[in-house]
Amino acid sequence: MQVSLFSEDFIALSEFYRDVFDLSENESLRSDVFRGYMSDDVMIGFSALAAYEMLGLEPRKNGEGDQTAFTFKFDSKAELDTAVATAVTRGASLVKEQFMTYYDWYMAVLRDPDGNALRLACPTP
Repeated sequence: MQVSLFSEDFIALSEFYRDVFDLSENESLRSDVFRGYMSDDVMIGFSALAAYEMLGLEPRKNGEGDQTAFTFKFDSKAELDTAVATAVTRGASLVKEQFMTYYDWYMAVLRDPDGNALRLACPTP
């Protein structure tokens, strides 16, 4: 399983996710247009904008709204709070501070440095 983000500065974006979520790189796939980082069995790929043409896709246009939101699960509120602080330090913006959801999860909503939505979530004990 893999999910990919396209970015003008795909290296900086990949390093943001690497640093905030302590991801390991799949170095065998590293290229001039791609970085891949593993989160358990899921690879998060980061592609240069040149990949749109290589894949026959149209680039996303500004103002179209969110089409994706990554969700990263944490085992404790403390781990989640630390990740939020790290993310903001590394260039993320906090959309919604930590809160309790109606289904009893602790969650925060952020935007990564490229503006992609991501959720940090923790089931409560």
